[in-house]
Amino acid sequence: MTADASTPPRINPDQALVLDFLREPGMPRRVDTNPVALDVQAELLRWDAQGGWLHCGFLADARHTQGNAAVHGGIVTTMLDFGLAFAVLGRLPEGRSAATVSLNMQFERAVQPGSLRVRARVDRLGARLAFAAGELYRDGAEGDVLARASAVMALLG
Repeated sequence: MTADASTPPRINPDQALVLDFLREPGMPRRVDTNPVALDVQAELLRWDAQGGWLHCGFLADARHTQGNAAVHGGIVTTMLDFGLAFAVLGRLPEGRSAATVSLNMQFERAVQPGSLRVRARVDRLGARLAFAAGELYRDGAEGDVLARASAVMALLG
């Protein structure tokens, strides 16, 4: 089935959640829009308007680890990709969306299971592309970056 001019655009549920959070940024929001977000207990925690940072929370437990008991790199990447996407979605007009087309990861050291945080910002927002960057750190240790990511996202809609 294809959409026609009379069909209103479908809002990305992640964007709806982020925009709702940004209307009341003091109230953390659980990300319940997809099973992966639920699995890592994703939350929108804080919006730093002055610095342009969106802060998100995640929980990695033993089932998210690989052989040496560190959190699997794919899970770390997923957490950063969520944070970057949420930051971009929060800057778009309602009804637009974004898809990651390029993601660059740098792992500073092994990530141990526990409560983790991502802070992400949009560096540049164009007509067709967004550029975002973020950092992952342990809850309570914001200055101790464990991994960094930057992404290019295609803007849709």
